[in-house]
Amino acid sequence: MKFYNKILSISLVFALAFGVTQISHAQDDPRSEAVSLYNEAQDLANSQQFADAIEVYREALEIATENEFEDIIEQIEERIPRVYSSRASTAYRAYQDERTIDNANRALEYFKDAKDAGEEFGSQRVVEQATGAIPQLYYVRSVVEYREELYDDAHASLDSAIELNPNYAAAFYQKALVYNRATPDDMDTIFEYFDRAIELAQESGDNRTLDNARNRAAQELVYRAANLADEDRFTRAVEMLERVEQYDPEYADAYYRLAEISNERGNWEEAIRHANRALEYESGGVVEQAKIYFELGTAYKGMGDTSNACEAFENANYGDFSDPASHELEFELECEGYASSNRR
Repeated sequence: MKFYNKILSISLVFALAFGVTQISHAQDDPRSEAVSLYNEAQDLANSQQFADAIEVYREALEIATENEFEDIIEQIEERIPRVYSSRASTAYRAYQDERTIDNANRALEYFKDAKDAGEEFGSQRVVEQATGAIPQLYYVRSVVEYREELYDDAHASLDSAIELNPNYAAAFYQKALVYNRATPDDMDTIFEYFDRAIELAQESGDNRTLDNARNRAAQELVYRAANLADEDRFTRAVEMLERVEQYDPEYADAYYRLAEISNERGNWEEAIRHANRALEYESGGVVEQAKIYFELGTAYKGMGDTSNACEAFENANYGDFSDPASHELEFELECEGYASSNRR
């Protein structure tokens, strides 16, 4: 799925404005030690050595707390959650550079730590950022797991994302994709997730997921219907093709397939109706339209309408349909005035 939903819609980059806040030195040793550790942690944070910075900040905080150095405590408690958040954001950027499960796991772990730190030190902003990021990180991890065919793991990641955010449309869409790949015969579950993704995307205004889910559901129905038609299971194929309208009422290929099946069954009028609908919605050029015109010509031929059949086969005389259309024009219908141009 190159398709990629919006990742971490809230800002994940918590800008570090550490600076070097100087705290006045008193003569007593505990204060001097706390200040020294604080400034060391500042330097470590500015150089993105986040784990070491957190450790040193906590050492400074312990000394400041024991000695009731309120000014130092206030500075440290304001800084530590931001360092956790910056570490998480940096890990996420590493994931964006190299989309591996290990990198996704690291970013997820660090955002969980950031949330805990935000709660510990009363930083609501860090808590909100991490809370929004965590389900999205479960989602992006599931995408990598899906691509690596780790379907059970992908399901587990998506379940975690949905548990944290029950209105996560993209996660339900991804669930449909995973089920479709892992258990393709379970159509009820697959389309249950497509439908839920569409419903939530409509409610939230997530147009990208809405379009992706509708298009993929329509494509899947047409693909399955075409396979059924190849096995002469026309009734079931028609049921699937008629269901496409629920997802995309202007899906040209569904009407083309209905025309094709109608011709196979000798239902010429139905074939003409479906072919004309397909032509109405087909946005491609003459090559893309050729297959539809071929079915239209076949239907008119079946009805004995030579004039319209010749016109349709002439319009089908492009690309892969040039040879069969030319054969109909020259040898089957012997269309008046026709000279094959053998266009490719």
